Amino acid sequence: MSAKWTDQRLVRVDRSYDLERASDGFSRFGEYLRLNASLFRDAWRDEPAPVKDPAEFAVHAWRVATSPVMAPGYVRCRPDLHGVTLHRDDYDHALYAEVRVPLRHHHLYAGEKKFPYAWQDWEAERYDAPFPELEEPRETKRPAVLASAVVRVPGGEWSGLVTPSAYEGRTLTNEAMETVSIVVQYVNEDAGPIVERLLS
Repeated sequence: MSAKWTDQRLVRVDRSYDLERASDGFSRFGEYLRLNASLFRDAWRDEPAPVKDPAEFAVHAWRVATSPVMAPGYVRCRPDLHGVTLHRDDYDHALYAEVRVPLRHHHLYAGEKKFPYAWQDWEAERYDAPFPELEEPRETKRPAVLASAVVRVPGGEWSGLVTPSAYEGRTLTNEAMETVSIVVQYVNEDAGPIVERLLS
């Protein structure tokens, strides 16, 4: 991956790894799309047809492109975050994204308020990394305060999302790649500054 993580880059596509690990010589992501082909068929039609809603297509493509369906994913999430997911509103089906952000104790301090030293925090394997992966503490005999925030950004105005023309094959793979690349751009643009401010 050529693009490095930054304070506002939360997600990125790893096309090089995807191509290198593709058993068909084209895309590992495409193989996972094939295994999850039912997600991309219109459930309301008797004859096989692709879903027609770009938001629905984006949600399904993103789900397949990210962990835990693909591990490592076609879309990678910054290591210090606990996931970036896409959803459609239950009421009007509008698209939105959620970023799960672990908050370490120093992010929660206000004025003189500090937690006792004995209270455990999120742990990192490597503290020298700029965005270390944060995990629950292994010790269970001491209290732990493990806080996190959900940053939600609307995607109803995101332009360029693909209306799919296929529910399988190379065309599905190309359209899914295009859609998740667009979502990556918008998530970084819209949620990136919020996450940066939250963690500053």
